[in-house]
Amino acid sequence: MTAADIQPSPAVPKPPDHNRIGLDFRKPMPRPKVRGWVIDAHCHLLAARHADVWFQAAEHYGIDAFVTMSPLEEALVLQRTHGDRLHFITVPKWAENSFDDWHRRLEMFYNIGSRLIKFHMAPGTMIRTGWRLDTPGIRKLMREAVSRGMILMSHVGDPDTWYNGKYTDHAKFGTREEHYRLWEDALTEFKDHPWLGAHLGGNPEDLGRLQHLLDNYPNLYLDISATRWMVREISLRRDHARDFVIRNQDRLLFGSDQVSGDERGFDFLASRFWCHRKLWETAYVGPSPIVDPDLPEDQQPTMRGLALPDAVLQKLYHDNVLKMLARVGVRFEAATM
Repeated sequence: MTAADIQPSPAVPKPPDHNRIGLDFRKPMPRPKVRGWVIDAHCHLLAARHADVWFQAAEHYGIDAFVTMSPLEEALVLQRTHGDRLHFITVPKWAENSFDDWHRRLEMFYNIGSRLIKFHMAPGTMIRTGWRLDTPGIRKLMREAVSRGMILMSHVGDPDTWYNGKYTDHAKFGTREEHYRLWEDALTEFKDHPWLGAHLGGNPEDLGRLQHLLDNYPNLYLDISATRWMVREISLRRDHARDFVIRNQDRLLFGSDQVSGDERGFDFLASRFWCHRKLWETAYVGPSPIVDPDLPEDQQPTMRGLALPDAVLQKLYHDNVLKMLARVGVRFEAATM
């Protein structure tokens, strides 16, 4: 036998980025110990054609209902087919970049029952749109939403890894301190109105900042969404984060930030639900199944679960979102069963 006769061994296929450790995501997992529906208060179900696999994965992981950012055109279909388990967040048509169009969508979303409106004010988005929280057209939309009794919701800030990487051109992107001054100015104007801050206020790296915001703005709620971000930063400060969540258990809402897609099947969706449930409910210490693109391959995060008390999980998964929505007249009717 010559060297030419020896066939190279086939390359071992690279595991998918949503399952780098080879988990069986269809393995049964007990439902959360929650009375009533488990409600994901921050997600993106983007199309009606994604709903079947979305709800299959959600049911497998014990998640029943969703507060979702869906395009208006898809929300109209989703409301007919799954409306009892969905509440829609008012969002603009992202490619339109038009206040007139956003105002029309506010009206139409309101007419189908939406009582939250989202302002996406991440650094990159502000550059793309030219809009900030102090832009007159944005403030006008906020006042219109408040006059209708809608909860204000915002994405302010981004991961520290981004501020220390792609946002280092401060002349172009501004600084985190500047972005949070803009947010506090808006929070002050609407201090008596409920406001939901996405992704732990966009700064899970600084729990002191978040405590300041919660202490000074009594109508502010924060959601704990964004899977990779929360896995990385909550795990890094596990004990401090656990104390923070328990201290503020009446002001925090569970959210996954799950995003549907044509190529995102059961396992992709399940990977996000799996991580959140392990992070908040258990004392799991081990690798995350999801590749974190913000870290080198040899520095992927170790998950460290918070093992939150059952009474805290009841509030995060169920009670707090219902109480917040009830302030603007919204009920998930079956959620109190």
